[in-house]
Amino acid sequence: MVNAILEEMGRMESRINKRMDERFDKIEKRLDSMQHELNACKLEAGTVDILIKKIDQLEKRIEELERKTA
Repeated sequence: MVNAILEEMGRMESRINKRMDERFDKIEKRLDSMQHELNACKLEAGTVDILIKKIDQLEKRIEELERKTA
């Protein structure tokens, strides 16, 4: 009787471990996906910052040219 109970407990433990492993795998995949999205957002933010700086530089150059030609 005790052996049967121990065997059943072992089977239950195996099922629980399998479920937990599957859940952790899903969570890990979600985290990886989120990390990729965060990296993309950071890259976009950096690109926007560079573009804004470039626009500012070009506006200054245009203003200088306008002053020189006026």
